[in-house]
This record gives sequence, C-alpha cells and structure tokens, in this order.
Amino acid sequence: MAIRNPQSEIRNPQSHVLVADVGGTHISIAVFAHYGNGKLQAVRHKTFRSRTVQDFPALLSKFLKEEGRDLTPAVRQACIDFAGPVGPKRDKGTITNLGWGFTAREVFDAIPVEELTLLNDFEAVGFGLEVLLANCPEAFVRLSPAGKLPGQNGRKPTAVVIGAGTGLGTSILIEDVRTGKYRPIPGEGGHVDFEAVDELEFRAAGWIRKHINRSPGNPMDRERIVSGPGLVNLYRALSELEPGDGNPRIAAEVVKADVYDRPAVIIQHAGRDTRCRRTLDIWLRCYARAAKNSAIFPLTPGGVFLAGGIAAKILPEMQSGLFMKEFMRCDIPNIRSLLKRTPVFIVTDYRIGLFGCANVALNFFNEMGLRRTK
Repeated sequence: MAIRNPQSEIRNPQSHVLVADVGGTHISIAVFAHYGNGKLQAVRHKTFRSRTVQDFPALLSKFLKEEGRDLTPAVRQACIDFAGPVGPKRDKGTITNLGWGFTAREVFDAIPVEELTLLNDFEAVGFGLEVLLANCPEAFVRLSPAGKLPGQNGRKPTAVVIGAGTGLGTSILIEDVRTGKYRPIPGEGGHVDFEAVDELEFRAAGWIRKHINRSPGNPMDRERIVSGPGLVNLYRALSELEPGDGNPRIAAEVVKADVYDRPAVIIQHAGRDTRCRRTLDIWLRCYARAAKNSAIFPLTPGGVFLAGGIAAKILPEMQSGLFMKEFMRCDIPNIRSLLKRTPVFIVTDYRIGLFGCANVALNFFNEMGLRRTK
C-alpha cells in the first residue's frame, strides 16, 4: 500500500522527483514533492521485498503509472541508489547481494523521465544527511556522551556514515568548499577484512571462513559478521562451537524462520536465551569496532552516523552502553580521548537514502546524471 500525505499535497510543489533505494532485502520507491528552500516531502512511497523482483525497470514503470498519474507537475527527474559499487559512467547498477542488475537505458525505456542519476546506496545516504537534518532533525539519536549535529551553516568537519543491513555500507563525508555542503565519497567498507580481538571471535571467524566464505582460503569480509546475515552467521558458528549453550527450541525456531527474518528472531530472544544473548553482544562489539575504525581513518570530528536497517530497530540494545564502551576502547591514550570526543548518532529514519537521491536529482544532476537521448 502506498503512503500518501494529503495535507502536504495541498501546497503546490515546484517539482516531483522519483527516487528508489535498491537494497539486498528491500526496495523502496517514492515520489518526493519539492517546495523550494530545501523542503522535501514524500507524497508516495512503497516498499517491496527484493527477492520478489526480477525486472526492476518494470517495477518502476508500474509504480509510476499507479502512484504518479495524478501528480502535477509530472515527474521528469529520477535518482536511484543501489547496494553495489558505481562505475565511472554511472550507467548501470549491479546489486552485490542479489543476482540481477539494471541499466540506465532500461530505466529510460521503462519510464518517461528526462533525467536520471545512479548512486551507490551509501553515497545516497551521505547526500541525504543534511537534507534529513533540515527536514527531520528528530531522526537523529545521540549515543556518544557529548557532541552535536552538524549545523546548516558554517564549516562541515569530516564525518562518516556506516550502516549494517543486508550488508555493511560506508561513506566518508567531506566538505565541498564550493558549496559549503557535505560531499560523500562512496566506499565498500563492508568488504574490508574482518578483525577479531578475542579467542571466541577468532574461533567464530574461522568457522564462518570455512563454512560460509566462497573460498576458505580468502580473508573474511567484515560484513560476514557485521550485517543482518552476519548476525545469523555468528549464531550458527556459536551453535557449532558451543553446542551445549542455548535453548534447543529457540535454535529450531531460528532455523525454521525465513532467511530474512532470522536476525529478528535472534534479537527477539536475546533477553531469554544465552546463545542469542552472546551472539548479539559479540555482534554489537564488532559493529562498534567497525564504526571506530571508520572514525579513526579518516579522522571524523563531524561525527559517526549509524544508518542501515538494524541500528534503529534495536535502539535499546544500541543505547545499553556496550556499543559505546567498545567504540571508545583503545590502547593509545590520546586516540582514546579523540574517540570520546567523536559524536556518534543513530539515524532512525530509513528514508535517508531516498532524501539523498532527491537531493542529487535536484542539485547535482549536471555533474552526475544522464539525460535521455533520442
């Protein structure tokens, strides 16, 4: 069912922009109304399970025909982000954790837009940060003892966004001195090598490398643990390494659950099952170290922003103190002090990438986008 906001549609927007976020678990498609002065409002929004989609351009076409036919002015701009690396021509999307992709030509053939931009998903999150701050400042929850959100005006200290979902996304935000705004640098930080710090983590990583890696001879990606599927990998590893731990009934429930629902089952039982509890605690510490490493190189006095699909859904666990304790754990005193000064925020509005897509379509098309050719 589409989300509509009739009150926001009373005003006359300057334009409507089609945006989409293509992730490994969900695909979100929306139309944003642009009212000028940076004001954006989602007036149409639908979410789909990614595994049910084989023809993404056809899905866009169906959405626009059903949800965009009564919009004035008509949609003429589109921006799509996807969970995968972006090529230099920005003319196709290949989703790392799915078995399909799409091209800009296929999108132009499917929908009547004149302008199209393709982005990496966390590049879009980076472009969405300031827009979400301006439109929904309540969507940021601070975890760190101190620190404040970036101001709308003035200097923009370097920041980073990192987020665990189906995978682990990252982007560095640096100040564009021409515009005074943040400029995201896309990255694939989920595919750096995983770092373990205690015996159980080493053993779990070894099990995952042997049983989950495409090749046990290759290093293990960080997102093999720091992601939704990674949480399940970790649970499976502990099940094998410590078989006497945990409730067999809950273990059977995890196995029987849909592959996309297993992380939620583990999290749900963390309060009553020792294996689920241990799994989630190790996962939180590994996520905190991933965020810490992102905050150290480059240095990020502007803050660390935790996006993705998981952190906001487990807010009490993120606020328990375990995450920040691990984030600030460091053997070098002056670096530990630096980490204590680094602001850390959870982004609770999953639409941040969609806001970023709208921002790019409206303000960055000339340097990043593709125009329809005859």
